[in-house]
Amino acid sequence: MVFTTLARRHNKVLLKIGGEKFRPFIQLYQGWKDIVGDLLASRSHPFRFKDSILYIAVQNNAWLQELYLRKADIMRQCQAKVADEIRDIIFLIRS
Repeated sequence: MVFTTLARRHNKVLLKIGGEKFRPFIQLYQGWKDIVGDLLASRSHPFRFKDSILYIAVQNNAWLQELYLRKADIMRQCQAKVADEIRDIIFLIRS
């Protein structure tokens, strides 16, 4: 008998519910901590992926600036995580 972790089963269920249309966003959302690290992931999260543009919600202006300075690296890591093209990343302050 093969056991799978609850997190892995959760990921599969999300991808199944979201379907192919939302697969890139779900993969980016779930992998956000791996992309930006624990600290930045606790202060930001992806909230939309539309027309090849990834929108990131950020806690405040200071963290927005930090993410903006790392934008090229974040974009490169995001594109490595998903097969879809990402043309731009837009950071917005949202609570």
